[in-house]
Order: sequence, then C-alpha cells, then structure tokens
Amino acid sequence: MKLFVVVMGFLFQAWIVSCGTRPSFVSDQMIATAASVVNACQTQTGVATADIEAVRNNQWPETRQLKCYMYCLWEQFGLVDDKRELSLNGMLTFFQRMPAFRIEVEKAIGECKGLGNYLANGDNCEYAYTFNKCYATRSPRTYYLF
Repeated sequence: MKLFVVVMGFLFQAWIVSCGTRPSFVSDQMIATAASVVNACQTQTGVATADIEAVRNNQWPETRQLKCYMYCLWEQFGLVDDKRELSLNGMLTFFQRMPAFRIEVEKAIGECKGLGNYLANGDNCEYAYTFNKCYATRSPRTYYLF
C-alpha cells in the first residue's frame, strides 16, 4: 500500500500533458486516493486550480505557488529523502512492472534529476518545477499533474 501511495504521489505530481488527458494507468481510484493530498497541498501553497490545469495542457505558469505545490506533492507522497532531495525509487519500482514505459521513464529521470543547481541554492520549489517540466517534455506519455 505504501508503494502505491508513493507511486501515486509521483504520478500525481507528474504525468501526461497533452490535451489535459491522463495516462491509462492513472485510474480514478488513484485520483480519489490522492485527493486529500492534492487538497492539502493546494491549501498549503495557495496554488490556483487553473495553474494545475494549465500544466495538464502543456502550459507552464511560473507562479511560486505552482512550483511549491509540486514540491509539496513530493513531500506528502514520500518522494523526498533525508536531504530533502527527490527520491524516485518508488516510481522506478512501479514502472518496472510496466515494461512499455520503463526505459522511457528511466531515461527521463536520468536526464532531469540533476538539472539546475536549485537544491544547492535551497530552492526546493524551483527544483520541483524544473524537474516536472523537464520530465513532461521527455516522457509525455507518463506525465500527469494531479
């Protein structure tokens, strides 16, 4: 169950951008399970629903609230390690069960995880946004922002 929640967190954070649709493996059950975290992060960060929907349509508003919303999702779904850096073990484990996506996801993660020097500057929100945008570009079939 914990792995499911972790995977949902990342899926919730990042997935298919084109036309506001979602990947077939992001089920209604996953969205329902993520709803309390989504609501908590929206409340905590003050992100506008329109900004979240814009990302789903491949538009990337550069609001601080949206950037911090993305990082909040990582935290709430256990995707942040002790150093407050992104840990993707749960996501990789999930996609290993889906061979059609595994290679694409691993490549996208490898290309995006080290982007920028945001962690060194202490800007976790900027790092989350930059990673999400990079990942959505490199793996649009698997990106969906809850």
